[in-house]
Amino acid sequence: MKRIEMTIQCPACNGTGVYVGMAERDGAAVVCHRCNGSGKYDYSYEYEEFTGIKKAEGVERVYKKGYGFVIAPQVLDFTGIGEIDMGEEGVSYAEFLKGNLPGHTKKLACPMVADQSVCHRVSGFVDECEALHGSCLLGTLLTKCNYQPHKANCWKRFDRDS
Repeated sequence: MKRIEMTIQCPACNGTGVYVGMAERDGAAVVCHRCNGSGKYDYSYEYEEFTGIKKAEGVERVYKKGYGFVIAPQVLDFTGIGEIDMGEEGVSYAEFLKGNLPGHTKKLACPMVADQSVCHRVSGFVDECEALHGSCLLGTLLTKCNYQPHKANCWKRFDRDS
């Protein structure tokens, strides 16, 4: 086990030694609870040096994300979506250990569920989703999307434009 130790600027008070919050008014401050007013913080971190990826026991398949669903490497029936053979999605653990990363499970999630930050960077993508099915807010379930039966079209736009 190795250890890093260093003295850094206190992250709680930005090195000022004092805290000014909602209750401190008209020039009042309180002593920073993390550094006790010193403005510094003694940081230490213990770690193991990376020697290579370790094997996880019992893993058969690896998926990019679970998208909020319970997943297993078998045929599963997803309410509002239907059956998906999750044993055919993702990549085998052996492939993963060789460096092959899985892509999105496009049958299970639309681009807005899979990677909303990318969708927001693609000009007009979110607006078109809103026009097609009303709501693309964070946390919107694919099963609530009116356009869900046609999510392949959303993936075509995502793959083309992102």
